Amino acid sequence: MKSLWLRPQIARILLAMIRHVVMFRWHPEFPEAERVSWLAAVRELPSQIGVLRSLSAGVDTLGTDRSWDAAIVAEFDTIEDVATYTEHPAHRPLITISGTGAAEIASVDFII
Repeated sequence: MKSLWLRPQIARILLAMIRHVVMFRWHPEFPEAERVSWLAAVRELPSQIGVLRSLSAGVDTLGTDRSWDAAIVAEFDTIEDVATYTEHPAHRPLITISGTGAAEIASVDFII
C-alpha cells in the first residue's frame, strides 16, 4: 500500500472532521424559560456524549430580519459520530423540545 502522503486527497478525507450546524427560529409562544433551559442542556452535551469533539451554542445578538434565534455548532471526527450524537439518550429529549418550540429548523453538515 502506498503512503497516504502520496495521496493527499485520501489523507484529507481520512483526517477530515464533520461540522454540524443547526439554526432555530422559535415559535413566539415558546416560553423564554424553556428556551433558556434548553440552551443550558445543549451546552451540557459535551460532558455526556463522548463523540462530541466541540460544541458551541448561543442566541442571536443582532436581531436582524434574516437572523435566526439560536444556533448550535458541533464538530465530530466522523459522520458515524454525528449519527451516534443524534441518537444519544442525552440528545433525544432536546430534539423533542426544539422540534416543538421551533417554527423553523435549518441544518447543514460539512467536511472541514
